[in-house]
Amino acid sequence: MLNRYEFHPFLFSLLPILFLYQFNIHEIRADHVIVPIFASLGIVLVSWLILRFFTGKLKSGLFLSWFLILFSVHGNIHIVLLNYQNEILQLLGRNIILGPIFLGIFITGIIYIRKIKSLPDTTSIANVMGITIVGFLSVSMLVYFVENPVDLKAAEYFDIPIILSDVQNKPDVYVFILDEYAGKDQLRFDFNYDLTPFENELSKRGFFIPEKSYSNYPNTANSEPSFMNMQYLDFLTDELGPDSKDLRINHKIKDSNNVMKIFKNNGYKITNFYAGMGATGDSLLVDKQNCNYGTINDDLRKNFVNTYFPVSYFNEYFLLTHQWEKLDCTINTILNFENDLEKPDYVHAHLKLPHAPYIFDQNGKRVNYPHPEDMEKSLEKVAYLDQLIFTNKKMLELIDSIQQRSPESVIMVFSDHGFRSEINFENPTNIDYVRGFNTITYLYFPDKDTSLPSEITAVNIYRIFFNEYFDANYKLLEDKHFWYVADRPFDFTLVNNNFKK
Repeated sequence: MLNRYEFHPFLFSLLPILFLYQFNIHEIRADHVIVPIFASLGIVLVSWLILRFFTGKLKSGLFLSWFLILFSVHGNIHIVLLNYQNEILQLLGRNIILGPIFLGIFITGIIYIRKIKSLPDTTSIANVMGITIVGFLSVSMLVYFVENPVDLKAAEYFDIPIILSDVQNKPDVYVFILDEYAGKDQLRFDFNYDLTPFENELSKRGFFIPEKSYSNYPNTANSEPSFMNMQYLDFLTDELGPDSKDLRINHKIKDSNNVMKIFKNNGYKITNFYAGMGATGDSLLVDKQNCNYGTINDDLRKNFVNTYFPVSYFNEYFLLTHQWEKLDCTINTILNFENDLEKPDYVHAHLKLPHAPYIFDQNGKRVNYPHPEDMEKSLEKVAYLDQLIFTNKKMLELIDSIQQRSPESVIMVFSDHGFRSEINFENPTNIDYVRGFNTITYLYFPDKDTSLPSEITAVNIYRIFFNEYFDANYKLLEDKHFWYVADRPFDFTLVNNNFKK
């Protein structure tokens, strides 16, 4: 059977997905792997049926397997080298260098396969290799899940009362989280950009603008679960250990967050969006999910496209155009949003703006910059600032549309962390802390004349809202800022507030 049937291409078709998943098993949800796996099997099946008419049944399988092995190895080497801080290794990891090397190896292998005379024996070897590699990866992942179970009651770690407010007329609430939107201090010294004109426009529209605004963590993985539960995450260090990289518990506490539980408990209809960053909230909390077609993990999508469609046209269509469609769908849906006539609305949109990929110029015209890992730092900053300026214009348009149709609605706009491209995470300075933590916070609280704090951190934003509109009594937490490196996301270092000076 091993000699006669060439099922090895179908096994090797799983490698690009399984390798990436195993490498990122601590942060990619298992259900996101299902669609790429079936798509991989389908593509290989069609390719094999076509190739067998030209090269014969056994050789077509060997050609496909050789192609898949090389692209799997290429993709992993590419990712590993680009993640190093060493500039020489990063240069070696770029496709302009790796591409010709692997192309030469691929052509050499094709020539060798064409000359093989003992095809059954070679097919048998390839089948055994496929079974062994896929089996090893499967067992390795199974062992990881057994040794690292996720506590399904993780959200209960938060001692946050889920209040039921006596307030009768609760407002509709729109929340816009702008991913990687730098604060005005960082924009001033890293981009020579003044945010004052944009903030003046918001002031005209009735927004409260704190003097200082900061996140509590320098990335989304910890920042979002924190502010959506109105609590710090330092308990995770004790629960998981400082050496853990397992972010699955973060996904759990984000999707079962206390903020949406409070809205749900108070009769709100909850709407979210797949706007490039995934959609916050699980099916038990969210009433309607918008723009959710073709949604899988971004890293899986990128690896899948680069493996099976290594041509710029397909890369642009499946990655950049997909991102553009998600944002366009989200923006247009909110511009034409129909409020529920029976329940108050909570609308939650986490927009992947001005975060890469950079697909908009300042005026919203479609552009196609390379992925940040393939860009010079100076060009990346130009692309980022262009997309930020577009974001400002689009946010004013969204805000105007909401205020015109529903002037009594609350609108909250804030970011989860700053622009991080130039941060030295291993040996940070005060400037790096500003880059990681400095954010924006803009609050539109109509009919409220309350004195709000001049400095706001993300963990307190919803506490402030619920105190103002639900007559809650949540105590504002002391401002804290936690630093860590990507490989140790729970090894928190409490940062001295002196960096704010």
